[in-house]
Amino acid sequence: MANSKKIIIFVLILIAGVSTFLWFYQNDEAKIKKRFETLAEKIEKNPDETELSAALKSRSISELFEKTVDIQFPSHLISKAFEKTDISANVMVARGRYSEISVKFYDLNIKFPKDGLADVYLSATVDARLTSGEQDNEVHNLHCTLKKIDKDWFFTKIKEVE
Repeated sequence: MANSKKIIIFVLILIAGVSTFLWFYQNDEAKIKKRFETLAEKIEKNPDETELSAALKSRSISELFEKTVDIQFPSHLISKAFEKTDISANVMVARGRYSEISVKFYDLNIKFPKDGLADVYLSATVDARLTSGEQDNEVHNLHCTLKKIDKDWFFTKIKEVE
């Protein structure tokens, strides 16, 4: 009887250990998907957001990027390499035009052309309300390149594709 209790306890501990490992261990594809979720959360803006929280979000967005990121959005006449230090200021200005922003990423197709590099093809929807009250809804198809540095993935290129 005592041995069966010990076996049951051992099995339960083993199941808990394996479950915990699987819960916290993420492969590169899962880490990249999480990076996009984090970006969407940081871009999000609510009408009651304070200037301080807006500045903190803008700064934290820049932490997701490599030293230099190439951004190409022909529909918005943007084609430029941005330094990481300039990203937060540009994000702050862009977010300032809106009272609400929501971004969702769909259909992530992740490819690894070489070790430490990922190409991600996806769709993004942007639902936003300008400070004037006008609704602005957009859908973009994107090609993003991410680089792995010390177990984390950083955006190096974001390009709008047709």
